[in-house]
Amino acid sequence: MPTRHLRKAWSIAAAILLTAVTAPTAAPASHTGDGGGPLVLMACAGTVAATYTPGLTYVPKPTAVSSQAEVGCPVSAGSRLTRATFGGSSSGTLSCLLGPASGTLTFHWDKGKTSTAAIRSVVAARPNGNVVTASTGRITSGVFTGALVVTEVTLLASGLTDCLTPKGLSSASGPTTVTITRAGAPGAA
Repeated sequence: MPTRHLRKAWSIAAAILLTAVTAPTAAPASHTGDGGGPLVLMACAGTVAATYTPGLTYVPKPTAVSSQAEVGCPVSAGSRLTRATFGGSSSGTLSCLLGPASGTLTFHWDKGKTSTAAIRSVVAARPNGNVVTASTGRITSGVFTGALVVTEVTLLASGLTDCLTPKGLSSASGPTTVTITRAGAPGAA
């Protein structure tokens, strides 16, 4: 990749990273009581691991992403759920620098509850395979059906030189947050 293009890609990735890092985080569960404004139903944090098939390189190509996460949920509005594991599959035209993806997440909450969400990346930067992604979507079935979901992920590549190999970067892991909101009355679990 020519130096000029690499500098431009890094500038874009840095701007996206700065935006994702400085964006406001979810507020504690609250409701104005007048039916206005979103209500945070769940706010969760934990870790996630992702795999890429084929591995990410600097050349964008159609890629499948599989992820597995475990989160604790210290903020909930009217719910007795406190933790979840979730996994998903998504796809997009991705590289070690940029590329949005869309797909599904399936949440397995404690107390035997489940949810499925359709999501898409709204911010997706992958400087040298380190991934900063914010995705939004809607819960399509199960607990919190109809609610909005936002995930933020920061995955750190274990081998920064993997992007330069023919095999590419095949996995990364790191912290994640999940926020589920609904405008108006809560749908407690």
